[in-house]
Formats: sequence, C-alpha cells, structure tokens
Amino acid sequence: MSLKINPLNAIDFYKADHRRQYPAGTEYVYANFTPRSSRLAQMLPDFDDKIVFFGLQGFIKHFLIETWNEGFFQQDKNKVIAAYKRRMDNALGEGAIPVDHIEALYDLGYLPIRIKALAEGSRVNMKVPVLTIVNTLPEFFWLTNYLETVLSAELWKSCTTATIAFEYKRLLTQYAIKTGAPLDFVPVQGHDFSSRGMSGIYDATQNGVGHLTSFIGTDAVSAIDYAEEYYNADGIVGVSVPATEHSVMCMGSEDNEIGTFKRLIT
Repeated sequence: MSLKINPLNAIDFYKADHRRQYPAGTEYVYANFTPRSSRLAQMLPDFDDKIVFFGLQGFIKHFLIETWNEGFFQQDKNKVIAAYKRRMDNALGEGAIPVDHIEALYDLGYLPIRIKALAEGSRVNMKVPVLTIVNTLPEFFWLTNYLETVLSAELWKSCTTATIAFEYKRLLTQYAIKTGAPLDFVPVQGHDFSSRGMSGIYDATQNGVGHLTSFIGTDAVSAIDYAEEYYNADGIVGVSVPATEHSVMCMGSEDNEIGTFKRLIT
C-alpha cells in the first residue's frame, strides 16, 4: 500500500523555507491539530458538535515510520538530497532552498518529534485539540510544521468518515429501538463501498477503516488489512457477502433471466 514518494516532498512549497523565516534563535515549535468548525457538516438535527478522532496511529506507522524510512532514511544520501534539491531548484529557483538541514536530518536517522494525542475513538468537541506535535531537538525546530501538510491531508478525512459513520449508527440504532428490530443488525446495516467513492484505493483503504470504527459491514477488503496491520485488529473486523452484480446478471442475456436466477440459487 506504500506510495513510493520522497516524503520530503509531501509538503506545500511554501513550507520549504520557513526554517529561515522563523525568528532567529527559534528552538522549539509546538503545534496542534484542532477541529475548528462543523458549519458545513450536514449532520442529524441533534448532532452534538463532536468529531470522532481517528487515524493517527495508522498515519504514524505507515507514513512517519515506514514511508520516511523507505523513501528517505534508507535511501542513498546523495541521491535523495540531490532529488530534493532538484525539486526545489526547478520550482522555486536555483539555490532558493539550502539543503544542509535536510542533510542533518538524514544523518540523524529519524524524525525528532513528539506527538501527544487523545485516545483514538474519542468523541471530541469542536475547537479542542486532538493532538499536539513538537520537535525534540532544537536544531530541528523547522520540522514540526514541515510535517503539518501531510498530517492534515492524512487525518482530516479519516476523522470525518469516522464521525459520519458514528452518526449513521446512532440514527440506525434509534430506529431499531423504535421499531423493535434487533440491535445486532445495526453493525451490518451501514455498509461501506469506499472503493466506489474515494479518490484512489489508498484513500478508500484509510476511510474504509474510519467506517469500521462504527460498523463491520464493508466491501473495502483492504480496509481490513489496514486495520490489522496498523491497529492490531483481530477477530471479526469486517464482513460482507459474495454478492452478484450487473456483469453476472447480464451474462445470461435477457432471454435467459430465469436460467440465470436458477444457476445462482443452485
């Protein structure tokens, strides 16, 4: 599932030279990730303005550890530094971004950051930080917000998907109680087809896991892999059925529809 990218490039260009834009003597940058508003969220009328915080552990394991190791620290130093310099030179101007700080990070061999966070699965009020991040070595003060681009890009959607799933489950539970339906049905009533709606299979995988925080019904097979790999999930993580689809139903042709049903049933 790893995207073969240089993690140094998982930024907005404007981040690249903040190291020299911070005040002289800066040693530590302490940042937070905070859900700011639900103004555009079309939730239930009794929505309590909380999000479900989810996705950090997978992001840390997959991107901050695996991707940084595979795409930077375990690469040839000259090659990876040259690739970064080429990217910056071509887009921002030759020599616009010095690379000595990138070389120092390579030599260090790991990301010197500390992340503190609320427990994943927590329901958190708007305007309350769900995590904080700070550099642990003063010379790498620039790294904290260098990582903000990818952290924001990776986490906001997982939190949003998990929150929407929670609201669907809440609604289904309310109506199950009103109608006397078994509550055991609810976990499979909200079924996920992320691979049919997200922008790529990795996006579908991550957000499929967000859905699995409230339901077990899913057709996103890779979401179960992700849950097991990065969240140590075991047992029944997700379930589905070996269903038919239009390509199967059309194969018997219009003249043999009854024959198609008989073949499938028997």
